[in-house]
Amino acid sequence: MKSLILLMIMVLIISGCSSVIRPPGHVVASENNFRNGVKQYERGHIKQAIHEFEKAIEKDPVNFKAHFYLGLCYKQKGIMKTSIKYFQKAIDLNPNDESWFIQVKVEMETAGPKKGKGKEK
Repeated sequence: MKSLILLMIMVLIISGCSSVIRPPGHVVASENNFRNGVKQYERGHIKQAIHEFEKAIEKDPVNFKAHFYLGLCYKQKGIMKTSIKYFQKAIDLNPNDESWFIQVKVEMETAGPKKGKGKEK
């Protein structure tokens, strides 16, 4: 009986320490939206790319690549404050990857503090 109680306590502790479980279907759908967004971005269709990246984040809020590309989109549109916000979120979601950190920081440095052409979001 004691071992059963101990086991239940351990399961509760371990499950409490884990991050939010993302349904696999949402992650797959998010990656599909992300890939579509990259295609749109590469074609210069920034508005459509933003839509795809926002859908990717809606389905998987920790998709750091989608946040990064949203930052690139807003940078492209000249909306620098919003761009930096998404770059920072990308770093926050993936802080331990040094090469990623450097790549995002370079984009952030070239994004601010200039006045943008676009309307801030």
